[in-house]
Parts: sequence; C-alpha cells; structure tokens
Amino acid sequence: DQYVNAENIKVDQVRLDLLRHDPATQMLEESHVSLSQAGVRLNPVVQRYAWPSELDLMARIAGLRLRERWGGWNREPFNSSSTAHVSVYGR
Repeated sequence: DQYVNAENIKVDQVRLDLLRHDPATQMLEESHVSLSQAGVRLNPVVQRYAWPSELDLMARIAGLRLRERWGGWNREPFNSSSTAHVSVYGR
C-alpha cells in the first residue's frame, strides 16, 4: 500500500511523489519531494478519508439527514463503481 512515482526528471532537478496508504486507519500520507542543487524540498500531505456511510452517521448524530447523493459534481448517479461522491445534508 505504498508507491513512489517519478513525476519529473530533468538534468538538474528530480520531482518524486511518495504515497503510503493505511486502510486500517483510512490515512493517506503523501510527500512531494524535489531534489536539486538547491537541496531537498519536502511538501507533505496527510489526509484521513471517510466513507459515505460514516458521513451519514456523523450527519445523523448532528441532527441532519441525507437529502441527495451523486457520483460527482455533474450529478451523475452514485453506485458501486463511483470513484467520487457528493453528499447533500439538511435539517
């Protein structure tokens, strides 16, 4: 559950993308690394994701209910093959 990708390779600079995924904690730890004569530059990004069912539970605890759910910003249907979702909650 990790990878290294060379995003850009030049004579004087290399940019790498490193990612580690921990499905047990639902965490993505990513770092964009630049290597050049100026040194090493790290741009870390840490994200925790939640599944739609978890968002629904948090909304219900907050007194909200699901009004609509789509598979993307163009309101395409949300189904098992959706790679994204948009959830709209209200009181």
